[in-house]
This record gives sequence, C-alpha cells and structure tokens, in this order.
Amino acid sequence: MFTMIVADDEKVIRESIVECIDWESIDVKIVASCSNGVEVMDTIMDESPDIVLTDIKMPGFTGLELIEKISKMDPDVEFIILSGYKEFDFAKQALQLGVRCYLLKPAGEEQLITAVENAKSNFLRKKNHSSLEREQKRLSEQAEEYHRQLLLYDIFVSAVNPLEASHYIDVKNKSGYLIAYFTFVEENFLIPFADAVYGLLKKADAEPIIDFLYVSHSMAVILKDSSGLSDKLRRFSETAWFTGQTIRITFTGKFYESLSEGLGQLTSNLMRYPKIFSINRLLHVRELYNACLSFEKIQYLTGQLLNLMDRTKEEEKIKRLLKNFFMPIEDMELLHNYGIHLLSQLIRKLPETLFHKSVYYDLLEKLSVCDDIKTYREILTEQILLLLSDSSDKNSIVSQVKHYVEENLSDPDISLKKIAREQIHMNVDYLSRIFAKVNGEKFSHYLNRRRIETAKVLLLKQDTAVAFVADKVGCGNNPRYFSQIFKKYTGYTPSAFVEQFSGK
Repeated sequence: MFTMIVADDEKVIRESIVECIDWESIDVKIVASCSNGVEVMDTIMDESPDIVLTDIKMPGFTGLELIEKISKMDPDVEFIILSGYKEFDFAKQALQLGVRCYLLKPAGEEQLITAVENAKSNFLRKKNHSSLEREQKRLSEQAEEYHRQLLLYDIFVSAVNPLEASHYIDVKNKSGYLIAYFTFVEENFLIPFADAVYGLLKKADAEPIIDFLYVSHSMAVILKDSSGLSDKLRRFSETAWFTGQTIRITFTGKFYESLSEGLGQLTSNLMRYPKIFSINRLLHVRELYNACLSFEKIQYLTGQLLNLMDRTKEEEKIKRLLKNFFMPIEDMELLHNYGIHLLSQLIRKLPETLFHKSVYYDLLEKLSVCDDIKTYREILTEQILLLLSDSSDKNSIVSQVKHYVEENLSDPDISLKKIAREQIHMNVDYLSRIFAKVNGEKFSHYLNRRRIETAKVLLLKQDTAVAFVADKVGCGNNPRYFSQIFKKYTGYTPSAFVEQFSGK
C-alpha cells in the first residue's frame, strides 16, 4: 500500500480530502494530515511517505520550499501541488523541482484520484530505475567481496581444504587458471606496483579471482587464463617503473586445470612463510595469516558466545568476554584478523534467518577500512551483540541511528529513510517502530531535541551568532525554521534565549 501525507493550512480542505475519498480502495493510506510546513517536515522524517499532497502557501515552509528540501533528503517522494494560486511562476517553479501534477482549488474527487494514481506510477518508476538497480548492484558487489574474504580466511586461517573452500567463488574457465608470481617486489613499492598490476589486468579484461597475496618480497595472484596474458604480465614486470627508478621484478606463471588445484598449490607455496598479507582492489593491505597466532582461541570463544545466544540477561557477560579477548590486542592488523575470523565463525554457525547478509557485507567493508582500534572494537562488539540477542539487536540498531545523528547533526538532509537505506540496511517502517519503542519518542522529535540541545549550548558561548548555530545543527539553509523549532522546544526565540540565560 502507498502512503500519503496531506498538507494544507485550511482545516476544512484537509478534512475533506482525507474523508471524502475512499483512499484504501486505490491502495493508498493517509498517514497524516498537517497544517504547516514544520509539522510536515517532522511527519515526513517519521513516516517516510511515498506521496505528499501539499498546498503552496503554508506557515513555516511554503510548499515549494518543502518540496526542494525533501527532494534532497529523499528523491523518491512524489509531490502533488494543490493551490488556489493561479500565477504561472508557481507552476513553473514546481515543474523545475520535478513536480508532475499541479492542481487548482477547488479540485474534484476525480482530479485528485487521477493525480494520485499518476503519482503512484511515477513513484514506482523511479524506484525501479534507480533505487532497486543500485541496491542490486551494491549487494552483488558486496556478496562477491564477502565470498572472496571467506575463501581466503578458510584456506589460510582455518586450514580448510581448497577443494571445499573454492565453492565460494563460482568460476568456470575451460582454458584453466594462471597463478602469476612477481618476485623482488620491495615493501616500499608494493602499493604502487599492486595498483599498476590491477590497472593492467583491468585493461586486459582479466579480473583477479581473489585479492593479491604478498609474502616476503613476492606477490601472487590467481587469474582465469586467456590468450597472451602470461606474455603481457612478463613484459610488464620487465619494464615496471616507479618513483623515478626501475625495479627489477621477475615474473613466473604456472597453469592449472582447476581452481581448487591452483589454490592448493598456491597455499602450499605461501604457508611456509610466517606472514601472509592480502591487497584488495582498494589497495588496502591486511595481514591475512600469522604463524604466531593461535586460532584455537577463536574456536573456544565462538562456542562460549553461542552458548549465551538469545539470553537477554547475559548481554554484560558477552561484553566482558569480548573485552577480555580483544583488549590485549593492540596491533590493528592482528585485531582485524581475529575480528573477521570470529565474525565469519559465528555467521557460519547461525541460521541465515537470523540476519540479513547485506548488513554483514557492509560490516566487512566497514571493518576493512577502519584504522582506529577503539572504534573497531566498538563496531565488532555491537555487531556480535546484534547477532546473539534480540533485545540488544534493537538497542544496537537505535544506537547506530543515534550515533549517525550525532556525527552528522549539521547535515540538513538527515532523515530516517536515509539512515535506514545507507547505514542500517533495514525497512524504514520497521526501523521507525523500533526507534520509537526503544527510545520512547519518534525520530523527528529526537532529532529536533538533539538539535535544540546542541544549539542551546552553542548559543550561550560568547559572541556566537545565531546563523552560525543554525548551520551547526543542520538548519543553516532555513534560519526561520530553526527559530520556529527552537521556540517550540524551549518557549524562547534564539535571541530571547541568549538574553535570558547568557548572564550578560
């Protein structure tokens, strides 16, 4: 069912639109009727409607200001303008903002229904051509990256047989596989060299099957074999040149009929080294294997955590277990190695119905670029609690929303839908219900409250301009709106608040 907000400052018009048409019969649910622009803004943040039917002239925001602001926050929303103003300028501005329907008051039932039906079609069209397409592409790329990482960890960390592990990557190639070894690659030239090799392979349409692997002065990569690829790589290694000097690099290539055979030989060649590093397409270097580490500890911790699963009163015990395990690890590479391995062990042992894989594709990506030990531990603990406990699941989700708000308070385009789509990867309606239940207030109220709480602190600092404060709390593009919500939550205008409480 499509959701719609009706906005008009005339109560009679609002009520007649809501009550005189059987909206459910055309698969539409009216989630709110609003009398001013501020109320519409709050409702849109909480309800994330598909369609907004709005008047041009309203207190707080005009309809056009509202459309411009919401379109930046959520480009999927469809707007219908209903106005008594016949001036062409309004219609022209509405068209420039992407509004496809402009109705003049009084509009009949048939006109309204036709306009809403058109808005429904436009909404679906935009969804199909943008959001769903981007989401599918993103999930596909993340799934591929996720499986590459699991394959590497299974082979080099968990000692899984390459024949069993290679099922993560669905690669079939009649010509067989080429493992390319580049020797005499010094560490200080590893990144530019890996970047150049990735570039060459992209031009040759020879995407590597797994991330590059690096051991002492040697880099290896496994590829689908193709005509002339070995010669290209050999010529490249002979002419490799970086930062003003030629590097003498030796290339050798070995061919295998099956992927598991190639992976098996590659594993055998590399496992004699004390450390193995991986270099992904973003040129992030990670320690993949360290002979000094004991992963029996991970297996034991996994068992302990699974025994505490679904016991909501054991959340503190889970936190203590994780803190005791990860706190002594001060090396970022070792922490990442342990963290990813623990997560992969837990995810394998849990039913797939308990989590959404896309969330964990995102998590692996987020952890792979995290370079702060404290932040890494926090993210890891939060996500493991999310896996193991229903109650902590909801609390963790709300914590993520709050953290995002605190980090992005100056962003004028914050919305729950944006957070749901880009950060939490969850249905926005479900997220809205969780937030209200756990936090005891709707998201719009929480966001406005945090903005006003922050604004009050800033305003009482010496010689802080109201415009500066408005900008810092995400209202810089509309100071009037800032003044309105400030007065709504404090009973004072910003300037009156300063006079009353600054002590001057």
